[in-house]
Amino acid sequence: MQALSFYNGMLDNTKDARFEAKLNSKLKDFIQLAAGLQGCDLTAFVLSAAAEKARAVVAEAEMIALNEKDHKAFMEILMNPPKATPQLKELMAMESLNER
Repeated sequence: MQALSFYNGMLDNTKDARFEAKLNSKLKDFIQLAAGLQGCDLTAFVLSAAAEKARAVVAEAEMIALNEKDHKAFMEILMNPPKATPQLKELMAMESLNER
């Protein structure tokens, strides 16, 4: 998962990039009020909200969506899986990935 490795990189506290935004004073005051209610400063509040939204957008983009026909076929295989072949049984009997 590419997004997961990208997200893990965000946990580093090194601040090596800048982000700026212009907004009107009423919106800034409103966001600052919300930040204060959360017990954090404006920057932390905005970055937290942006990161949460970004996680949701990426998660949705990575989700697998099936049309009705494919969904039915997927559910059929889940409910009635095919019989295991001798090759599959042999593969599953192996103790480690190195043997595979």
